[in-house]
Amino acid sequence: MRDPQFNEFEKRLHRIDQIHQAGGAFEASGSLGRSYFDSVRPKARCALPLRGVALVLAGALLFKGLMLAEIGQQDYNARVASLADGSIFERIGAWVMHADAATQAIAGVIWPLLH
Repeated sequence: MRDPQFNEFEKRLHRIDQIHQAGGAFEASGSLGRSYFDSVRPKARCALPLRGVALVLAGALLFKGLMLAEIGQQDYNARVASLADGSIFERIGAWVMHADAATQAIAGVIWPLLH
């Protein structure tokens, strides 16, 4: 017959093994153990920096608006049309550079400042 205290001891050992397998360990009070470093570890960042993408898109819109305000609607459309007749990369550039509503609104704000 087994001792009941031995059964409790085995249960405790099993629980400690489970904690160790999960990555836990004994930590004395006041020590800098794993729980401290897990709480201080920098948080994971998003794979795609959304702020950077938004800034690039805003810069592209501002650039398009500045060009449209500087050279005018007619010349701008003629240059985009000439890009559309070129190679695949020039066609992509024409698609990116077409004068959309946001570009025209930005050009409308910039035009009085330039002229």
